[in-house]
Amino acid sequence: MRLWPGILDRYIARAVIAGSLVVLVIFVSLELVFSFVEESADISDDYSALQALVYVALSAPQRAYEAFPVATLIGSLMTLGGMAARSELVVMRAAGVSVLGIGRAVALAGLMLALLAALLGELVAPPAERMASDIRAQARGGDVAMLSDEGFWVRDGRRFVQVGRAGSATELQDLSIYEFDGEHRLSKVTSAAQARHLEAGDWALRDVRIESFRERGVESQREDEAVWSGGLTPDILDVVVVDPTTLSVRDLLTYIAYLDANELESEQYRLAFWLKLVTPIATLTMLLLTIPLVFGSLRSVGAGQRIFVGIMLGIAFYLANRLLNHIGLVYGLPPSLSALLPTLLFLVVALVATARVR
Repeated sequence: MRLWPGILDRYIARAVIAGSLVVLVIFVSLELVFSFVEESADISDDYSALQALVYVALSAPQRAYEAFPVATLIGSLMTLGGMAARSELVVMRAAGVSVLGIGRAVALAGLMLALLAALLGELVAPPAERMASDIRAQARGGDVAMLSDEGFWVRDGRRFVQVGRAGSATELQDLSIYEFDGEHRLSKVTSAAQARHLEAGDWALRDVRIESFRERGVESQREDEAVWSGGLTPDILDVVVVDPTTLSVRDLLTYIAYLDANELESEQYRLAFWLKLVTPIATLTMLLLTIPLVFGSLRSVGAGQRIFVGIMLGIAFYLANRLLNHIGLVYGLPPSLSALLPTLLFLVVALVATARVR
């Protein structure tokens, strides 16, 4: 058995990778255009067109990461379908190359694309998304300022609020409120492990520590619960809350450990963690799915029909993924099952269909 890919394997792999990346660039470019048009509605004196353009550009790596499986599916279909239309695959088969041999070359391309997707989602997309959120927050959030590793700060009159973590715009963790008097001297610091926004507009604080600075010294007190009334609202926080799917695996593991240690809900972040691990596998699965399609009914059809079939399969995969993810969160299914099941089902279909190709 040959362990190192031969000339033919490298030819097929290069063609599949090139075709997939071209489709990925087209997909992301279209998404960026539509995203900029949508973002243009928020352009104002504080949020310029250039800032909106930079924000959209910095979101490109995350969009590319999310589009990788579908882009590789359509790109591989176009590439292998073109080879079939030019009779290249027929010549390969006549030269003694089996379907499994061609599948091996496609799998090689899939492994390289899966590695690229993993690197993009782990090393490039998270910091770029953080920078994009920072630009948008500072432009549209007024007194909100992002910090890379320490959460963000919000100014509320004479108070400065530091938020360590924000699971959502209504659920905050590691909250510290610094209050200053009229002479700009620190008068009180209120720290809370958790803050939840109430319908009345106030914030319910949990595990509270209050330190008041007096002329005679510092007075400290602890309370299990307290209510804080301030100008901080979920509308302000919407521009700085980070989507779990944009975090790196390391950040997700750190945050999950924090939530578990404080007995807080972590299912959404566990699901995001498993989706991060599954995306490279989904990319490989989509490529393998093209083998039976190309050697089956798509060998003699046009490029438009191949694109249509690829888009339909991509939509089916996307909908199955999203549906099972939401069902899992609602009904308490294990996040690993919710994330893995759609990809595993498509992978089984790809392997079974490939094995039946003659």
